[in-house]
Amino acid sequence: MLKFDRSILIQSGLRAVSMVFIWMLFANISLKGFFVNPRLLHLLVIGFVFAVLLTVVSRPRKNAVMIILTDILLGILLASLYLDTPSINVWLILIGFLLANLLLVSNLIDEPHCRWIIYGFISGTGIVLLFTTTYHHYFSLVSLMYITLMIFANIFFSYYAFMKQNNQLSIMIVSVLILMLCLTLNISFVKIILIAGILAFYAYFESRVNFRNFEKRANVSTVSFLLFSMLVCS
Repeated sequence: MLKFDRSILIQSGLRAVSMVFIWMLFANISLKGFFVNPRLLHLLVIGFVFAVLLTVVSRPRKNAVMIILTDILLGILLASLYLDTPSINVWLILIGFLLANLLLVSNLIDEPHCRWIIYGFISGTGIVLLFTTTYHHYFSLVSLMYITLMIFANIFFSYYAFMKQNNQLSIMIVSVLILMLCLTLNISFVKIILIAGILAFYAYFESRVNFRNFEKRANVSTVSFLLFSMLVCS
């Protein structure tokens, strides 16, 4: 069992908060709305605990105590959510919860590309879907496109967690798909240029940094993803 390191805990906590903030942005809901709507506030708590679990998944070394505590708390929260909202939308979060735990057992899913894609799909998809349907009471085509963009962005900016420097082709392909989705969302030309700059910077950074320097890679990824999300969703 790993010991708790204060610096690592603080950095992981900040990354979890950033992850939840990104999900809030992609839901296209005013930030104030999350704190005046009890249902959205409930989902925020679930989202934060799920984000903590995902930060554990992304780490090269796992903390058994953190996994057990997070799983128990998240299991209780998801059970209460399903009892309160027994809809098909809740099942997407439950599937994400199960897949996140499968990723923790590397012997079951040990192919890097497979782990990378699964992580990108489960990272906030169910939470954003529930944010949207809880607040708007419907799910539009535009909302679907934003969630699709978020999935590809999740994959792109989680490169540090699953892939090494010898696979730059994958990250370049994903970046092109992200730009194509941005164009379909009618994002302004200036923003497209800035977004392309962020994607290029992150790809360049990953091609130069020592892949063993996990904390540096994770922190740069988080900041880059935040800037990307604010440009896309503003």
